[in-house]
Amino acid sequence: MLLQNWWYTSLLGKPYHKIDSLREHISCDVLVVGGGMSGVSAAHALMNKGLKVVLIEKNILGGSSTGKSAGFLTPDSELELSQLIRRFGVNGAKELWEVPVKGISLIKQNVEKYNLDCDFQKQDSLFLGIGKSGWQDVQDELESRNKAGFESKIYNEQELKNIIHATGYSGAVSYANTYGISGLQYCQAMKNILTDAGIQVYEATEALRIEDHTVFTHAGSVKADKIIICIDKMTHSFSHFADDVFHAQTFLSISEPLSDKEIESIFPSGQKFQCWDSTLVYSYFRLTGNNRMLLGGGSAFTTFLSKEVHSATVIDEVITKFKQFFPSLNHLKFIQYWPGQIDTTRDLLPTLVRDDKTPYLHFCFGVVGLPWASFCGNFLAECVLGTNVPEQKKYFEYFSSRRPFAFPIWIEKVFGKPVLFSLDNYWAKYHQIDIKDKMQYDKKDF
Repeated sequence: MLLQNWWYTSLLGKPYHKIDSLREHISCDVLVVGGGMSGVSAAHALMNKGLKVVLIEKNILGGSSTGKSAGFLTPDSELELSQLIRRFGVNGAKELWEVPVKGISLIKQNVEKYNLDCDFQKQDSLFLGIGKSGWQDVQDELESRNKAGFESKIYNEQELKNIIHATGYSGAVSYANTYGISGLQYCQAMKNILTDAGIQVYEATEALRIEDHTVFTHAGSVKADKIIICIDKMTHSFSHFADDVFHAQTFLSISEPLSDKEIESIFPSGQKFQCWDSTLVYSYFRLTGNNRMLLGGGSAFTTFLSKEVHSATVIDEVITKFKQFFPSLNHLKFIQYWPGQIDTTRDLLPTLVRDDKTPYLHFCFGVVGLPWASFCGNFLAECVLGTNVPEQKKYFEYFSSRRPFAFPIWIEKVFGKPVLFSLDNYWAKYHQIDIKDKMQYDKKDF
C-alpha cells in the first residue's frame, strides 16, 4: 500500500482555488486561527455580520485532522449514547446528543444551500456487536435510545445477515439521519463561499505566537479585537491549554473500487451503512461515493502513543480482521493508507473556553468527530457575537475546562501523558458518573 491520504488524491482533477500565505501586517474584527471543520464553521457563522473577518490555516483548509477523517457524520464519536446516559442521566445525554445532531444539520444545510461537491451521501449508522459482550452493548444502546426517545432498529445475528452479509457479528442496532462526507473536499468547497462573502482567507499560514491582540505568522501578523483558536496539536509555546490536549491515533485505508456484485455481497439489502464495532479499539468502515471501501482502526498499543506511527503494520492487521468478517472480499486490494492523531481530551468531550487572563481569546480543542467540530466552531462564533445566549448556557458545564476528571494531572508528570489519557479515557467511557457532581464552570470562561 502507498502511504498517502486518499482525500488529497481525490482533489486531483477538481477545480482548485489557490490562496497564498499571509505576507503583510493586517487587522480585523475577528480572527479565526485554524481552517478545519471547527474554524470553517466559525468563519461561516461570522459571515455577513458586518464584521471584518480573517481566517488563517497552516495547511490548506481541511488539510489537517479534518482532511484525514473517515467522514462519518454521526452523533457517535468516542462515546456511545448509553455511556452518556450512565454519566449524565437521560436529560444530560439528550442535551449532549443535540450537539453533533446540530453539527450534522449545519453541514447538511451548507452542502444543500451551496451545492457543494464533497462526496456527501446518506448513510444510516450501524453499530455492530462482536461476541456475547458486543450483543449486550447493542442491547444497551437500543435501550438507551428508547429512553431518550430516539428511533432505532435492532437486529439479532440471523436478522443482521439480511442487511450486512458478514461472519462473526452477534447483532447490531441501526439509526437514520447520518451521512458520509469528505471533510477535506467540504472545507475546500466552503473556502469559495467564505472568500466570495468577503472573508480574507490565508492558507499555508501558521500561527506561531500570540502577543496581546496580535497573532504572528512567519511573514506577517493579524491584529484582531477577538480571536477564535481552532487548531490541533497545540503546543505549550502557544497556550497553557496544551496541557489539556491529548491524542488518539487511528489508521485509515482505501480500497480499489468495488464492483456491484462485491457491494451486494456486503450489503444484500441494497442499503449502504456506515459501520463500527463494539470493541474498545474499534474498526469502522463505509463506502465512498465512488464505491471504494474506506476502512479504519488501530491497536491498543499505538492508539495512546504520543508520537504518530506511520508503519503499515497496524492497518494491515485491521484489514486482515476485516476480511475475516467478509471472506467474499479476501481478494480486495487496499491501495493507500494514512495515519492520523485525533485531538481529544481526557474524558473525550470537547473543551470550549475563554482564557480569563486574555478574554479576547476563545479556544476550541479536543474535538472528536466532524459533527462535534461543526457545532463547536459555530458555538464559539455565537459566543463572540453574543447571540443565542440562552441556548449556549446549557453547554457551559459540559465543555468547561473546569469540569471534573477522574485522575489528577500530576499522573502525567510521573507516568507520562499516554498513561494519564488511557486511564481517564477508560474511566470516562465505562465508569464515570457526573449526575450528582456539580460540574464547574465560570461565566468568564465564555
